Amino acid sequence: MVRCRAVTVSAAMEDVAAPRLASRLLSRRTVLALVITLVVVGAALWRANIKWADTWRNIRHADLRLYLLAVVVYYMAMVVRTVRWRLLLRNAQEDCALVPLGETLLASFFVNCVVPAKMGDIYRAFRLRAREGIGASKAFGTIVAERLLDLFVLMSLLLLAGGLTFHNRVPRQLLPYLASGLVLCAIAVVVVLTMILGRGRRVLALLPQRLVVRYEHFRSGTVGSFGRWGEVVPLSLAVWGFEAGRLACVVFALGFGDLFSPPSFLLIALVAALLTTVPFTPGGIGLVEGGMIFVLQQVASVGGNAAASIALLDRSVSFGSVVLCGGLIFLLTHARQQQRSPLAVESGP
Repeated sequence: MVRCRAVTVSAAMEDVAAPRLASRLLSRRTVLALVITLVVVGAALWRANIKWADTWRNIRHADLRLYLLAVVVYYMAMVVRTVRWRLLLRNAQEDCALVPLGETLLASFFVNCVVPAKMGDIYRAFRLRAREGIGASKAFGTIVAERLLDLFVLMSLLLLAGGLTFHNRVPRQLLPYLASGLVLCAIAVVVVLTMILGRGRRVLALLPQRLVVRYEHFRSGTVGSFGRWGEVVPLSLAVWGFEAGRLACVVFALGFGDLFSPPSFLLIALVAALLTTVPFTPGGIGLVEGGMIFVLQQVASVGGNAAASIALLDRSVSFGSVVLCGGLIFLLTHARQQQRSPLAVESGP
């Protein structure tokens, strides 16, 4: 009975912590930062050398069926991401139900869309702790492993798609994207090897014990997630395949499909995904759109109006739909928690 009460009180404390985090995400400061970002990005786009009337006309005449297919393909990638995350958790000796993981993943994507600095990943770790009882440090370790895996697969595919698209004539304007991605991969390799080999003990000895314990949990989550490559790698390849498929559906919906080759779709989708890793703006807003327009013009010699049409319609799927669907899941999840929390407290000591 005592153990049952302790678990119940602990669960209640976790449920109380999550709404506090939600209130921070929806604070005035967050909303103001998002509004300022949108205003700055909107002003920059408005001053760009693009005929917005033509861009809007292209979007209004897009094939609705292909656009809806793009939405379906995007959320098929989300399902694959959920299955892969569950597999990484199993590698780290944690077993979780698929549906709650999917809800948590989608809600974290929403947080990334409205808050800068990839706060959605931290939110995902604490949500997993609240829902599944897994330590936040270990949960965050599995998320970092997932991000590192995405980075390695993304850069491998980016080099492949670039080679197939340009052969030996890669535009100089694209070299910074490749260089930055390769630098991130090199840093990631050093970090992973350091954790696997257990280096840095002298530094850890200088830290408070509670921080050392949290690091060890984080390390076990990160290092333990790697494994079952025969399942993890194909799932990662499927994620990026769906990302390219979504972009292809958007391009064909706008009637520009004859301007691209299959490697071009993959290349543009990967560059857009790479830009979302820059934590300066929520969801990479502004950076991704500008980067996509630039790459579209360089890769397929697409005009500015057509490139803007593709970028904005594609982002309405990968950003706009997440704000709507992910925001709804976020609100419903925390509403359910607020209803459960009083019951948990009443059943305590």
